[in-house]
Parts: sequence; structure tokens; C-alpha cells
Amino acid sequence: MNTRGAPKRSFAGGAPLVLFVLAGLVGLAAGCARDVTEDDCKAVGAHLHELWTAEAKFPEAASPSAEKAVAVVKSEGQKLEESFLADCKRDLVGKPRASGEFSCLRHAKTLADVRTCATIPAH
Repeated sequence: MNTRGAPKRSFAGGAPLVLFVLAGLVGLAAGCARDVTEDDCKAVGAHLHELWTAEAKFPEAASPSAEKAVAVVKSEGQKLEESFLADCKRDLVGKPRASGEFSCLRHAKTLADVRTCATIPAH
């Protein structure tokens, strides 16, 4: 728990993850490509939120502070999804992308897998 009673995350914060993923995707605009769509962004954003929730550390005991901590963790997952969606729409929609990275991100099973997808070298 941190000083506000919220659980500490076992990985870096959501905003750095979004920037890391977007940086990797921007570099993948060559090769076999089609344009990024808003649906691509929505699918990846929703999946990132799911992964966040799956890997988040929730309090084990029920208490008022635990309820607040759960609300904070859920809120951070929502912010991660919204941040990715906004950045993806702004930076990637309508631009060509390599064929595999969005598929890789949608099929990632952990946030570590997401980081791996974001570092796929351009073809």
C-alpha cells in the first residue's frame, strides 16, 4: 500500500506504458501495411484495460480503505484505456502500420507481452 492507502502496482504506471506502446507502433509503419482504424485503437485500449485489471494487486481484506484502493486501481485501468485510445487516435489513425503489431497487442496475455509487441522491429 502507498501512503494514501492504495495498493502499489507491480509494474510501471499506465502513462509510461501507453507512451512505450505508442512509440513502438509509430516505428512500425513500413512493410506489409494497412491504415490504422479507430476500431484498432479501441480493441487494443480495451485489451490493455483487461490486462491491467488482471495484473493489478487488489486488497485481500474488506475494509473502507480496501474499497477505496479497489476504486483507484479500477480508475487507473480506465485511464490507461482512455489515454491509449486518445493517443492512438491522434497519432496513428489513418497512418499505415505493419500487419502484425495490433494483432500482437490484442493477443498479449500479460503487460510484459505488450511491451514485447511494442518493440517488434520494422520490416
